[in-house]
Amino acid sequence: MAEAEPILRQVIADRQQLLGPEHPETLRGRNSLAGVFFSQHKYVEAEQEQQAVLSLRERVLGPEHPDTLTTRNNLALTLNDQGRHTEAVREYRTLQAIYERVLGAEHFDTLRSRNNLALALYGQENFADAEREYRLVLAGCERNLGAKHPIFLRACHNLALVLKEQGKLPEALSFARRAWDGYREIFGAEHPNSKEDQDICERIEAELAGQRSGKPE
Repeated sequence: MAEAEPILRQVIADRQQLLGPEHPETLRGRNSLAGVFFSQHKYVEAEQEQQAVLSLRERVLGPEHPDTLTTRNNLALTLNDQGRHTEAVREYRTLQAIYERVLGAEHFDTLRSRNNLALALYGQENFADAEREYRLVLAGCERNLGAKHPIFLRACHNLALVLKEQGKLPEALSFARRAWDGYREIFGAEHPNSKEDQDICERIEAELAGQRSGKPE
């Protein structure tokens, strides 16, 4: 991705000259540049671009425009990947409220945003709130996308981890198995997602066996 950076910088400069700094195409170029920074783990540069683009898009396009929401989501992702979970939660809650108002509580984008919010809450170690959000994701996915949809399966995986952190091992194992079964059916037993949930199931089973035998983990 590094080779894309100078190309995008030139595209942005050309667009700024021809169209102006606030034109949607100029901002789209800057948003893409932020994505290049993010892919290279240049989080400071990515965040600076995303903050600037978000401010401009809110003013030019409005806070509920799809491009504005995309930038806010990207900014929240950048914050979360830096371990700044509280800031990420704030951005995701803003995003979630807009999606629910504009698209409805069970639209695909709303469910995906809620899943991201839950992930940031998990990063905060706010396991109770993360559990509640993941359960809402699962309920919405099951009704609208189906129990084999990737978002549903990932939410099962994530909820299993949240429940495990809270010591709710039997229920954690149930959701980990649902994720494992779904991934095996869709991708096969050797897919990384399948292997990951197989490992989680085995670890939870071992922990439960240790509890039954009275032995330490």
